[in-house]
Amino acid sequence: MDITIIGVEITDENGLGPCYRITQHTDHGVELYILPRSAIAADMELYNVDDPVQVLDWRLHGYRGTPQPPGAIAPSLTKAAQAQDLQIITAYDRARLAADPTATDAADDLDQAEADITAFKAEACQLRDAEITAIKTSVHIADDDGLAALRALVSGDATAIHTDREHYCEQIAQSLLITD
Repeated sequence: MDITIIGVEITDENGLGPCYRITQHTDHGVELYILPRSAIAADMELYNVDDPVQVLDWRLHGYRGTPQPPGAIAPSLTKAAQAQDLQIITAYDRARLAADPTATDAADDLDQAEADITAFKAEACQLRDAEITAIKTSVHIADDDGLAALRALVSGDATAIHTDREHYCEQIAQSLLITD
């Protein structure tokens, strides 16, 4: 499939917040792709990626790949979810440890868990890169002014994306607040 980006803008979509509205010409005609800014921010956190343009590339290609069979999950997402699960448990345990700083063995375990989280996210990122590379064998996005304009739009919005990423992290942290 050949894709040419023919229009890009930032819009505020009802219920989604700020989005990149991407008009594309494909083998099927003109298509509209709405990509929430928060989706880029969440993927950046999920995969521990600091470059929103890398995540943009994943998003532009990712939904064009062969769909997973019902019930199947992409290997990168499985690994990223494992990292996020461990990250949530570790954050919760670290908060509980703050109430009892004498538990040094637990602190060592948490330091190891955080190292594992970093390794899981790195592996998830590598898996995602491989998944997108496989999709790129059959999906070609023209590297022209349209793609350049979209990349510039996302790059110019990097501060807001990083703010959304911080908000995503805060929401996870807030979900851990448990009163005994």
